[in-house]
Amino acid sequence: MRLRAVWAAALLLTSAGCISIRRPGGGEGGPPQTFIETTADTRTTRLIDVRDGLPKPTLWRLLGESLGEHTVDVRDQQAGFMMTAWETSVLRDGAPDLRYRTRITVRFVGEEWKQVQLRVDARWRKGDEWQVGTDLAQLERMAAELKLRLGRASR
Repeated sequence: MRLRAVWAAALLLTSAGCISIRRPGGGEGGPPQTFIETTADTRTTRLIDVRDGLPKPTLWRLLGESLGEHTVDVRDQQAGFMMTAWETSVLRDGAPDLRYRTRITVRFVGEEWKQVQLRVDARWRKGDEWQVGTDLAQLERMAAELKLRLGRASR
């Protein structure tokens, strides 16, 4: 229910002109089509319900496995928090495009770890400035991975 309220607020702010979300071109010289730029430092997140009955050490291990292909830069098991390093994920002519980078942040919500919050930050360097946004494709892939490993079964 809380997530719906957040999305409704974001939609209201977008329609009121406080936050503008736009998709850049994504051609050879621009960011990938999956990059969504925001003019405010808002973050798109996914909230995933955690399967019942899993102890915290198991949840922590499963989270680490979910992020296994990424370099985890910050981890705090007591707080239930992991964040990857900034990574380049776009190749152009066989080389990484250093103008585009992403970072994944995952945290368990509350003392009981009944939910996990996922965020994917993305940055596109345009000239001397970084444009702030999210990468929708990576966000959806990570959400699916976390649901598979940690999530409750669909009803």
